[in-house]
Amino acid sequence: MKKFPIGSLSLLIFLLFTACDHRHVVSVTREGELEDLIRNGDLSTHARLEDFKGQRDVYAIGTVTNNEGFITLLGGRSFTSYVDSNKVARIDSSFNAEATLLLYSRVEKWKPYEIPAEVTTYKQLEQFISNQANKYNVSRSKAFPFMMEGTAAELHWHVLNWRPNIKEITYKKVLTLGVSGQIANEKIIAIGFYSKDPKEIFVHQETVLHMHFVNEDHSLSGRIEDMKLDGRMVLYLPANP
Repeated sequence: MKKFPIGSLSLLIFLLFTACDHRHVVSVTREGELEDLIRNGDLSTHARLEDFKGQRDVYAIGTVTNNEGFITLLGGRSFTSYVDSNKVARIDSSFNAEATLLLYSRVEKWKPYEIPAEVTTYKQLEQFISNQANKYNVSRSKAFPFMMEGTAAELHWHVLNWRPNIKEITYKKVLTLGVSGQIANEKIIAIGFYSKDPKEIFVHQETVLHMHFVNEDHSLSGRIEDMKLDGRMVLYLPANP
């Protein structure tokens, strides 16, 4: 039997473990901080959508300056949701909006994964995304982007609309002020971010996901507060380069 020098064997084991532990990391850039918004009342501009115009690899979610709506960027297209004077949610597809909070990544290619029918709740979706990221070598130690496409069995949405006379900013008010609604059996595209550290994705401890969506005819966009699935949606994770 051929013998390997101890040094060579140790190096081989090290290389094997290093290869197994390699994870595909997609950078997530964060502009603004949720804690500054809540503790210090910082509603100022930290990013401008015009800086991303024409950039087809950018995927982002955010909050409009002064908490006047939500921002969603999907592969070079802009969907800024806001509430009009009649308290109706609208979409502005220009790149004129500015952001107090913005999360974005650059993704050249996505890889699809079918979401099984037994994944039906938001909590189950959180776990499925985490498991898929781990299984397919996407790093979970940092925030990472994901996308979903298909028919949502049920989706609860919210579009933020701050009231200028409100001086105290709380996370609860950020989640509730504006207009909310529900859709069912509609085709959507959702862009989201996963993180075990909620501060990285502008949420509190109750979730590891932060998602925005756009419906098929681009008449509605906003933040996903809750959703139910029934096997008609596909998850997309960043593909290895």
